Amino acid sequence: MATTSLWRVKGYIGKLILYASNPDKTKSRQSVDTGNDDTDPEQALGDVLSYAGRNEATDNMEYVFGIHCGVRSAKDDMMKVKRRFKQLDGVVAYHGYQSFAEGEVTPAIAFDIGKKLADELWGDEFQVLVTTHLDKESHIHNHFVINTVSIKDGHKFHRTKQDYYKMREVSDRLCREYGLSVVSRPAEKARHYTEWKAEQDGQQTIRGAIRAAIDTAIRGSTTKAGFLEAMDQMGFVIDQSGKYPKIKQVGNERFVRFKSLGEGYSVEEIIDRIYRNERPMYPRIPEQEDPRQIFEGEDEPVAIMTFVPLFRCYHRALDVALERPRTNRRIYFLVRQDTSSMRLYVDSARLVTQHNLHSKEDVLNYKRHAMDQIDRFIKERQDSRNAMKRAMRSGDSDLYNQAKYNIGVLTRKLSKLRREVTTCDEVIERSEHVRTNLSRIEQDKFRGKEVIRDEHVSRRRGTSRENES
Repeated sequence: MATTSLWRVKGYIGKLILYASNPDKTKSRQSVDTGNDDTDPEQALGDVLSYAGRNEATDNMEYVFGIHCGVRSAKDDMMKVKRRFKQLDGVVAYHGYQSFAEGEVTPAIAFDIGKKLADELWGDEFQVLVTTHLDKESHIHNHFVINTVSIKDGHKFHRTKQDYYKMREVSDRLCREYGLSVVSRPAEKARHYTEWKAEQDGQQTIRGAIRAAIDTAIRGSTTKAGFLEAMDQMGFVIDQSGKYPKIKQVGNERFVRFKSLGEGYSVEEIIDRIYRNERPMYPRIPEQEDPRQIFEGEDEPVAIMTFVPLFRCYHRALDVALERPRTNRRIYFLVRQDTSSMRLYVDSARLVTQHNLHSKEDVLNYKRHAMDQIDRFIKERQDSRNAMKRAMRSGDSDLYNQAKYNIGVLTRKLSKLRREVTTCDEVIERSEHVRTNLSRIEQDKFRGKEVIRDEHVSRRRGTSRENES
């Protein structure tokens, strides 16, 4: 088994040598910029070649091989090509790495694989120094130093993702030819880092909410029609009109394709999972949270609510979703995505309540007032900064301390006002989304707790597949 990496070398190479002497770190290294682009490229190239081909690591140069360059004259040979095509600037070389599993390969086999890899990937156009390092006990690995200037026409080599994937592909093939193991590559598409990080932190993601809802709907369905009904009751919209079926939560602007949800969530896989159910297997329905509690003290319908009661009620709905996520599945799924932005809605509710902002016009007027204050405080803070400079020149410590205190006070005021200006924009932008979600919850408010529970009991009895249209 071999792992590979390829990164660029430029600037002063001393830091690279310290870095490269720890092979464990180079496995995932993508580039090294050592912080000084003005360093002589000949020195930089010489340093990395010296590191790659040093005697103690290569068994006195036994495992060193040059492609289009001499083993001991590699630096001079590479610099001649750079000078011939006047390509002395920028990246001076690429440093490749190939590490083998502990105890799986001999130095001779590793060296043969390294030479074949370098020749196939770069041998047609570029000079390459190939070395096999033996200085780490039971850790045999290859290094490749590739000149960035082509010996054919002088064009520069620029590493792309395709170059890295090609290196990995060729390395795996050569390992198989020599009877070595290869790293398994999972077929499932990698998740975006933001989604992965959110799940690691215990936060809900859009796709995570959709997968959870699909799992619940599948358990409670024996037909495709029953599944679609369950998803609708949980506040999801499914669009099957295009080439790729897609889904979204009510209130979201963008759909998500089923095929992007991962293994087990394509349309075909979902239908297969449904038809494996002999009877609906809905989990026990817990005690319902009465939706009327969200609107307690508010007599106006959601459609004509002003901003103050609107955002106050939505804040309560988010509290229900966070504190009692299983007590009312309809409320939970309607607002589930917004629980990750709880702070934003708390700030919105606080702003409209504190300043009595009931309409869009009220919010816009307050925003203009806040921006006027911001301009005034910025000017006052600059005056205080000028006063502090004068105090420093004159040595007046009292004036200096007073000016410094004033700057701190004004900075805190500015921070608060700027947050409020941003919140004003959020209130206006999200008001219709909030109204839509609350309107859906409001429908349950007038149906009553017993009706909701009876509906779940009825759905548990299932529907025969013969009745499916």
